[in-house]
Amino acid sequence: MGRARQLSILSLSHLVNDMYGSVLPPLYPLLATIYGLTYAAAGLYTAAYLFASAFLQPLFGYIFDRYQLRFMLPLSLVLGAVGIGVLGVMDSFEASLVCVAVAGMGSAIYHPIASAYSSYESERRGLLFSIFMIAGRVGAAVAPFLSLWAAQSFGLRGLAIFALPTVLLLYFTFRLGEYEGARTNGAMSEGRGAIEPCLSRRDVFILTSLVALSGLGLQIAANGVVSFLSFLAVWRGFGSEFGGFLLTLLFVGAIAGVPLTSYLSDLKGRYTISVILLVLASAVIFPLPFVDPVGMAGAVISIGACTVSLHTLLILIMHEIMPGLKGLATSVIYGVALGGGGLLAPLVGYVIDVGGFQYGFTFLSIMGFASLIPLTIAKRMQQR
Repeated sequence: MGRARQLSILSLSHLVNDMYGSVLPPLYPLLATIYGLTYAAAGLYTAAYLFASAFLQPLFGYIFDRYQLRFMLPLSLVLGAVGIGVLGVMDSFEASLVCVAVAGMGSAIYHPIASAYSSYESERRGLLFSIFMIAGRVGAAVAPFLSLWAAQSFGLRGLAIFALPTVLLLYFTFRLGEYEGARTNGAMSEGRGAIEPCLSRRDVFILTSLVALSGLGLQIAANGVVSFLSFLAVWRGFGSEFGGFLLTLLFVGAIAGVPLTSYLSDLKGRYTISVILLVLASAVIFPLPFVDPVGMAGAVISIGACTVSLHTLLILIMHEIMPGLKGLATSVIYGVALGGGGLLAPLVGYVIDVGGFQYGFTFLSIMGFASLIPLTIAKRMQQR
């Protein structure tokens, strides 16, 4: 299968996978009403989804690097479809959490495999990888509208409609084709399991830890915005529909920002662009509880452009630190860093319960700025 066709299938599957991950946040106010949840308890939905992804993703990434089992990619989509589709018929909060965890397990399998496939050997790796990433953001952008429409038209049982895209894609994901060898930009890998030749294993461990810490802080901030943006819109008196609109704008910003920043990172360096984006995102999160609807919309677009672009660049940084273990390298960001950051969603909810949205979003902004420290140290290490 040619690279263009393979990338098209991967991009469509990423659209579906990330759509599953963004179906629930606009429905949090409805679920909170149905089950009588506090903000902290509602944050458990995000924690359940990301815990399943974070806890298992490194294992699935390692298995794929070692065995490259083709059935893993379609299996990941099936788990996402089942988890989201069945949630609507559950009659208890605990059962709905299990469904969310099943969908999270699907994401745990999906991301290391699909990201490894789509991180091609090329001087324009960032630009090519951004196509794959943009598709995921498109899925995340349409999910709020589709989930609100399904819930308003058919009740929560309407979530079953989200299984349809997986049914349509299963055949094509089974026939994805051969996995392209794992090499970094211009550097030949030395067999399966190779790391970048100029780095010692000690340096790889330190760099991986620093990049993961930066990703952790970033995801605490980014996921906090996604989880509580709908609640913020309702609290401000703008309604849940405006909250869903803001979530869509978040991903629209990502669609616009990812290709530009990925291309710039090919020219100016991944670390340099990442630091700039992290400063911008952290600064824009703080005023969200205070600005008018137009200001909120502009801030949300900027946050989406910066945070999702950062996810993309951190994954590429890890691929270039561990070019022979791209599945495992991806899981460091998607699983350990991003998933681990999502586990703190209940803590963010608790801060909002106690101090209000002003304190909650100030906390998110501080976490974003704090993640600059490990990223800057990693940048200096690789410049030596």
